Amino acid sequence: VSTQSTGRFGPINMGCATTRELQHLSVALAGIPRSGKTTLTKQLRLIHLDQPFTTVELNHFKEILKLNVWEGIRELAKLMKEKRALRKLERKESRETLKTVLSLSFEQFINQLPELASELSFLWGDKGVRVFIAENNIEDIDRDTQLTYAITRIEDVARPEFIPTQMDIVRARQRTIGFTRIQFETDFTNPNIMWHLYDLGGQEVERRKWSKAFTDAKAVIFCVSLDEFDKKAEENNDITSLDHAADLFQKLASSVASFEDPVTLFLFLNKTDLFKTKIAKFNRMHRKSPDQPKITYKEAIKLITKKFKKNVSAKVYCYDTCALNKGQIAEVFEDVLKTITEARLNKAGLVVTKHAKSAKHVITTTNEEIEE
Repeated sequence: VSTQSTGRFGPINMGCATTRELQHLSVALAGIPRSGKTTLTKQLRLIHLDQPFTTVELNHFKEILKLNVWEGIRELAKLMKEKRALRKLERKESRETLKTVLSLSFEQFINQLPELASELSFLWGDKGVRVFIAENNIEDIDRDTQLTYAITRIEDVARPEFIPTQMDIVRARQRTIGFTRIQFETDFTNPNIMWHLYDLGGQEVERRKWSKAFTDAKAVIFCVSLDEFDKKAEENNDITSLDHAADLFQKLASSVASFEDPVTLFLFLNKTDLFKTKIAKFNRMHRKSPDQPKITYKEAIKLITKKFKKNVSAKVYCYDTCALNKGQIAEVFEDVLKTITEARLNKAGLVVTKHAKSAKHVITTTNEEIEE
């Protein structure tokens, strides 16, 4: 377990500092916005730290959940107004609730939340809202605000004594500005290693700072949001978000390949839960006849992996992941840290026995496997 964690809230003491001579290894977590980097970082804190979050941070997550609901409801109201669906609301009170939220600043929303919380729950259960959501795509709203999760928690969140659960913490949606650093030790790698994980902001302005984190990194984990294969990239509407991420990964791989000290590359194909749902929906909508072959999850993953590894000469360890699945992330990250440790030992000329990888998560480790 860690003796200290450092993040956007500053140093966090986790106990007495150790007097052992520690080797410090840094891992950079990169990717474009909404790839799940921060969710993964929060899971790792929950897994590896005795006291993963301070009281200040827990209160912060509480406010983020409120912000998610405020932003999400406002976007939903605008979309319903645009599609002239407000008149289809079953309850008159639901229309009033939407108008109220639209009229409030976030500060005003927080102040009135104790009175608004139950009305928001009734609004979410309104038949008109449920039908609208079923018939319209609110994926973009949910992707940015986690509305469908946060609003189910709103009556609890509104209570003064409320303390966020682990799932509340993981689901609270906030963009990473700058970087967050956590440090920890593990039981499954050399006990004298202190791991430093850097969660790097994915926006273009934040990516300019990546080079500083890569300077001392022994490994880079690049996260990809699989479910954005049909979404336009924020920075270039002529390409998809997935194409943008692939281009960025290839440039990153080329850059770290020139480092004097080798960097181990990992590719996390994340949000498999949403991706599987989208594939099923795609098959239902686009298959012209029952005889037409379905696109399978395995085939789709293979094609996407090939896209990312195109023109990449370095060895890349690829995993399909769901950052919301704590157990899976614990298993995958154990494998990752062991791989990094082995790479460092091999570099030092020491012979090591390769550990058995978790076949159900590893996609591939070599270009040759993908090309077959």
